[in-house]
Amino acid sequence: MSTTDIWMLIAGLGFFLYGMFHLEDSMKQMEGRSFKLFLQKNTKHQFRAILSGTFVTAILQSSSIVNLMVLSFVGAGVLSMRNAMAVVLGANIGGTFNSWLVAMLGFKVELNNITLPLIGLSGICLIIFSHKKNIYRIALFCMGLGMLFLGLQYMKQSMDAIMTQFDFTPYLSYPRIVFLLIGFIITAIVQTSSATVVVVLTALYAHIIPIETAIAIVLGAELGTTVKLILGAIGGNAAKKRVALGNSLFNILTSTAGFFFIDPIIQFISGTILITDPILILVAFQTFINLAGVALIYFFLNQYGNFLDHQFKEKEKNLTQFLQNASREIPSTITDMMSKEVGLYIESIVRFNLETFHIKPDWLINSEFESIYLKQHPKNGETAIADQYQILKETEGEILAYYAKEVAQMKQSDEIIRINQLIEALRNAMYSAKGMKDIYPDKTEFSNSINELKYEMYHQFQAELSEFYKELYWSFTNKDASIGLDSINSLLEKNKSDFDKRINHFYFHAGQNALKEKDISTLFNLNRELYSSCKAIALAVKDYKGIYE
Repeated sequence: MSTTDIWMLIAGLGFFLYGMFHLEDSMKQMEGRSFKLFLQKNTKHQFRAILSGTFVTAILQSSSIVNLMVLSFVGAGVLSMRNAMAVVLGANIGGTFNSWLVAMLGFKVELNNITLPLIGLSGICLIIFSHKKNIYRIALFCMGLGMLFLGLQYMKQSMDAIMTQFDFTPYLSYPRIVFLLIGFIITAIVQTSSATVVVVLTALYAHIIPIETAIAIVLGAELGTTVKLILGAIGGNAAKKRVALGNSLFNILTSTAGFFFIDPIIQFISGTILITDPILILVAFQTFINLAGVALIYFFLNQYGNFLDHQFKEKEKNLTQFLQNASREIPSTITDMMSKEVGLYIESIVRFNLETFHIKPDWLINSEFESIYLKQHPKNGETAIADQYQILKETEGEILAYYAKEVAQMKQSDEIIRINQLIEALRNAMYSAKGMKDIYPDKTEFSNSINELKYEMYHQFQAELSEFYKELYWSFTNKDASIGLDSINSLLEKNKSDFDKRINHFYFHAGQNALKEKDISTLFNLNRELYSSCKAIALAVKDYKGIYE
């Protein structure tokens, strides 16, 4: 066994992992609204949720992507824990699709004539069409596929050479549990069971190890996949920890059962299903234990979900409600959760601004954030304005800190553009609240004044604000962007018109000596701040809705 053979094996594994990285990266870029809508639509019933998890994982070539989507859905309240676990169970089945792909093509088809052209042409396309998003993603996928199979060929060649120079027979007498631990350790280190499976398939192809040993290593790899989710859940919210626990318990159950029944299952596959090729037996075994595990636990999903719901209570209350459910590994979840967070923030600002003028309308309904806001602030009316404003500032700070940390990691320009627009909406909303907070003492003076003119002007401000926010809230909750644009533009024009009218009105009363100099100055300050605040919140809604001229 020469050093060259060992390095060829390592290089082959490196090519394979690099190919898998490109495959996963290209799919992360391709995943988007369509996949999320598909999952959301097809996860309302548990059986369909399992099928959806299987299908999407087979397409995306990564159960990690699907699991991260599930985490976002659970955190946002879109998906219950039991249905989320159904998707995760399906993802375990879909994860075996990659093993079938490698077994059926990598070992059964001669790929020498297409591997190098695939790498060469896709590499050229990656350079020439770097600005063509769709072509670039397809080329990235093809590059990953080419590198994957090139790595597989390197491993096959090195394994053949190693087999002729090294006798593995003495080591095969070790207990199977040793090989299970080896599979677990390798997978925990390389962070992907696909790499472990392909190494085992290659060794099996070269007749280095028997089928029973190969299966023990793959069972260890199934356990090793839980490490990635567990590490990702550390420091995360309760939903992430529950999903990680649910997936870990499932993998422990299936791997343990598979380990104790290796021989009977092999006999069933070879004798009943009539699969005799060791490579296909290995992949069929991996699929069988996942299918059997899902079939067994399916009837207890409700109880399983209830059990997980009671684990990992939140220890620390975050002011933000959605950001902790996003993942930098899937940029679109950051955009989605940021959009929800900013939407909830605008809801909070609208209610804060109305409360500063003691406006309690009956039209603050039909927003998707209404129920979340009311849970977050069940007795907001009893909280001082200064304290409410402080909470708004801290919430803005959390969102901006998250933005500063995550945006540097993002590569997709369209996602960055949208997030920047949401941050602009956040800043405008906060500016609007600051204006209302700053004039609160002046407003209070006018609302409590015994001067009839000052009291009348306070009610005029109050009526105009109520009318303004009623239309703004309608635009905020309206799903039609074009209608929203017309409405917000109309609001901005009316806001400027009301501002000018009030100035003329103030000058009239000043000329009549109906107000003191100090009161006139206060009125002009109120007018200016209200105009700026209303303009800022209208622009915030416009940016949040993604409305362009």
